[in-house]
Amino acid sequence: MTSFSNPSSPVSSIFIPEIPEINCNFVYNYYVYDESTNSTAGIPESFKSTVVYDTNSVRTTNASLRIPRYVSLNWRVPAASSEYFSNSSNNFSIADNLDKIATEDTFSFSKFITHTYSTLAKVEIAKNVINNDISFGSSQAGHINDYVSYLLSNYSQTGDETSSIGINQQITEAVSSIEKIADQPKDTLGINFYDNKGNQMSDASGFDSIKKLNLHSQINSLVLSDLFISSKLSSADTKTMNQNQQNKKNNNVNNNFSIVSPVNITPVSDNSNVEAKIIGYLIEKYELTNSGTKKLENITIEDPRVTSVVDLKIKYGSTYFYMVRTVLALTTPGNPVGTDGKSSIVQNITYLIASRPIIASINCAEQVAPPPPTDLGFVYDYNNNNLNIVWNFPSNSQRDIKQFQIFRRSSINEPFELLQQQHFDYSTKKYLTGELIDGNDVNMTSDYKRYVDFQKFAKRSYIDPDFKIDIDAMKAPKYIYALASVDTHGFISNYSSQFEITFDFFKNKLVKKVISPLGAPRQYPNMYLKLDAFKDVIKTSGEFSKKMKVYFMPEYLKIRYDNQNIASIAKNTVETKQDNSFYKIQFINLQNQKSESVKITIDDPQQLMKTSYNNKH
Repeated sequence: MTSFSNPSSPVSSIFIPEIPEINCNFVYNYYVYDESTNSTAGIPESFKSTVVYDTNSVRTTNASLRIPRYVSLNWRVPAASSEYFSNSSNNFSIADNLDKIATEDTFSFSKFITHTYSTLAKVEIAKNVINNDISFGSSQAGHINDYVSYLLSNYSQTGDETSSIGINQQITEAVSSIEKIADQPKDTLGINFYDNKGNQMSDASGFDSIKKLNLHSQINSLVLSDLFISSKLSSADTKTMNQNQQNKKNNNVNNNFSIVSPVNITPVSDNSNVEAKIIGYLIEKYELTNSGTKKLENITIEDPRVTSVVDLKIKYGSTYFYMVRTVLALTTPGNPVGTDGKSSIVQNITYLIASRPIIASINCAEQVAPPPPTDLGFVYDYNNNNLNIVWNFPSNSQRDIKQFQIFRRSSINEPFELLQQQHFDYSTKKYLTGELIDGNDVNMTSDYKRYVDFQKFAKRSYIDPDFKIDIDAMKAPKYIYALASVDTHGFISNYSSQFEITFDFFKNKLVKKVISPLGAPRQYPNMYLKLDAFKDVIKTSGEFSKKMKVYFMPEYLKIRYDNQNIASIAKNTVETKQDNSFYKIQFINLQNQKSESVKITIDDPQQLMKTSYNNKH
């Protein structure tokens, strides 16, 4: 008995050039109260829409004002030949036809469906999803089985219920086979790696970083069931599928693009041919929220030569995802169906198809600490016997400073203590500094809250009530003062210039001395001290400077380490030869500013004990 198969339909494929590379940057300029809750807060009316750059990277809107915050996207032109690009004046608007654009990653034909062959990692992910993703009381495998049962309900109407049961059984076996595949070793799946000499490599861990090992193909939908394990169609199934294929052959509708809505239909010309032109870009925007991903308004670019865009509708602190697609206008001859349900004459039909997306994400938050306050001034109030400290805002283009910290210490050997934190931040969303004393912390204790001075506007002054002078005893305190800035996003600056302040009774005025320039880190306030941090230990001159005796008087000669599992170990602590270390003495001639260093090593600690014993006896 000889059997014949129906001839295969020709495969139709489409490729849209993708954007090869994309860069995403967040730019922040200045602060407004609702910048974290309102995407258009602080934006002038002339900037309420997305700013698009032209081919010369010049903004097409009024740029006389500063934009408070925005995200800039830049990409390279897709790697395609020149005939793919149309001129700047397109006949079809992307923005007006968003509902008619078909994407390449979900594009399918009436006769063929897309399928992606993936790496073993994708198989393992599918296994985990099927087993672990349980919703509404059933797993993904159950959902797949229910959905297939719904799609194949027409088989039960033919009177052959066994075919429906058989197909459902095949689907169940195919889904469960993913678990079996994922548990198999790599060599049984045909995933083998070879070195330059052609020898198979046993260790292929270095190839785990390969991420894009995918093969995108199209499979005839009529033979999809043959992919399942133990696929066997009954005579009724074969008859039904052959009838479906014959119906598609007899239909005059353009089968290749039946799922795509055309944007234009024109009479066919004598030299009608398939034409593909890139007409612009489609940017899908998403925001990451606490409840998931939120779809926002699309951004469209109608000129393929424009390769950058500025998104102004940004909320500070939010995370956005941008999916950039190339949009292609495809014109091909077809037979559209008329209003009477019958096919009309052959005409040119234009479709809009977008490429696979290139995804970029950005967290819209700055990471720059504000500069410290400048122009510190100290004025003594003779009437009230206290010290008044004043300062100015630093030069800060972001203009986001909303708190000041005033510090004081008695000497460079002591840490700074906080005197007061001035707070004038009324933003709709508060960011914490992480410190115990923070004006934005609503849970701050009453003991800490007394250090915060809540103000409506920046006062830029502080009166130190502890700086009091005793005129009768002619005693005055001596303090070191410094300030720091805190911006509305919780970042704290380094210390300002540090001033040592005291009072001169003979001149009857304050004595101010700069001991450190601005910029000292908060952990190291003495890093930029203008004082001599290394005092001379020994000073000598004359005949006494020609000879020197050095005495070593250690408290311990040896240290014994006792361990339960290891025998006692005695280690010399004075000997330096064992680890190539040494002691150093530096000699400095103050007259000619020359210096010399002498290295001292101790080879035998026992010799020190003998020398010390002989000197005593």
